Formats: sequence, structure tokens, C-alpha cells
Amino acid sequence: MSFWVSSCTTAYYLEHHPDFAEDILYRKVLLAEKKLTSDDAELFLEAVKLRTQYTYAFIVEKADRMIEDDYEAGKNLYSHALASFEKAISHGRKAIQLRHPQLQKMVDWIMEDVTFTEDDVPYLYWLGAAYGGAISTSRGKAKWVIQLPIVGYLLEKALEIDPKWNSGAIHSAMISYSMARTDLMGNNVEQATRHYKLAMIFSNGHDAGAKVSYAENVLVSLQKKDEFRLLLKEALNMDLDNDKNLALGNIIARERALWLLSRTDELFY
Repeated sequence: MSFWVSSCTTAYYLEHHPDFAEDILYRKVLLAEKKLTSDDAELFLEAVKLRTQYTYAFIVEKADRMIEDDYEAGKNLYSHALASFEKAISHGRKAIQLRHPQLQKMVDWIMEDVTFTEDDVPYLYWLGAAYGGAISTSRGKAKWVIQLPIVGYLLEKALEIDPKWNSGAIHSAMISYSMARTDLMGNNVEQATRHYKLAMIFSNGHDAGAKVSYAENVLVSLQKKDEFRLLLKEALNMDLDNDKNLALGNIIARERALWLLSRTDELFY
């Protein structure tokens, strides 16, 4: 839920014509992928971005809801989402390799002293988003769980370069990543809270996705029901016109906030 850079057209349809929004974004994905006939890093960046957005917004959201009522159908949707994220990862890796030809294997990325620049930030972010999606939709498969440090590597590299990028989107993504880390020695909540506060600062409080992510990942773990409800209601009442760059993510976050509120009794005991 935290991985977003908006598409104004898709946001408009999702807000005003939700029945068409999925088809419109999927058509954008296919169109972007048809353009991958040359070694143009920007084309691969657009492909990883759109496919990752589409998979989070529609396949993952459906799977998260369906798994509660129909386990097999939900599991199949997660498998579909994982396959889609794998395609996104392929696009994202190719995009960065075109910019940095020495990075042909993932181990090279971590072992080499690579100098990334400000222009690399969206490439790092979207590949990190795709990896994060693959890990979460793998439903605990070891092949993917062991790749969690890759998400951290990509997002932390991006943070080092431009922590304010896209209204604090990287900090927003770091909320769920911080809660998933096993190396923080019990400081997960502290780290996630720090990133949440920075996401709010850099977005001027307009990032609904960060609010929903913090409520779902942190406040549920702390069993703070009242704060959970309050934060999700804040997300529901946000003005979507405050930041056009966050519009798509905020619309998806609002729908997730409604769903999470409906599950309050299941999440708290």
C-alpha cells in the first residue's frame, strides 16, 4: 500500500468511474510493455512502475479481501500477483542494468561500490516496490523471504540520495519494511514510527497511504485500537485534491482504510 507515484488519469477513473479503472491501468501496462523493443532505460522504468502499481492496486487488494472468505481463490490471486511482480522485477532490473552495465547480477549490486545519482532514485524505488510485492504475495516462500534485504538495499540507497523524493514516498514504503525486518533487535516500531513521521513531514500530511500503512502494520501490532480507528478515519477524510501526485495512492489507501475498519474486531483482541 505504500508504493505509489500517481497517474492522474487512472486516479480520476478510480475516483469517478471505478468499474473502468482496472481495465484502463492494465491497458497502460500492456502498452508500456509493447514499447520495450529498445535498450531505453526510461521505457523499462515506466513498465516496472505501471505493472507494480496495477498489481498492488487491483490484484493484491482483491486477494487480501478474498482470502478471508475463499482461501483457495485468494491463494490463486496471490499467485497471479506474484507472477505479475516477477515481470515487474524483470523490467526494473533491466532498467537499472541499462544505466549501470556493470550490475549484471544481484550480488554485484550489493558487493560493488556503485555510485547511484538522483536520476537513479525512481529506478531504485520501483524495483524495491516490485521486490516488496513479490515477497508479500509469495505467502512465506523461502525463495522470496530471503530476498527481503534487497528491498532494504534499494530503498536505503534511494533514501541516501533524496529522502524527500516524491513527497516522502520512500519513507512511506519503509514503514512496512521496518516492521518486517528481523535485524532491528526489537526496534521495529521505533524505526517504522520514525519513517511514518518523516513521510508526513515530506508530504505535508497528505499521504493517506502512510497513515494506512502505519495503522495496519504498527498500531495493530501494538493493539492500539483507538489510535487505529482515529488514523484510518483521518485517511478517509483527507482531501484528495491536496496533492495530485499522491491522488492514486490516496484513493487506494482510502478503500483499504474502509476495509480495515470493517475488520477491527478481527484485528484486535
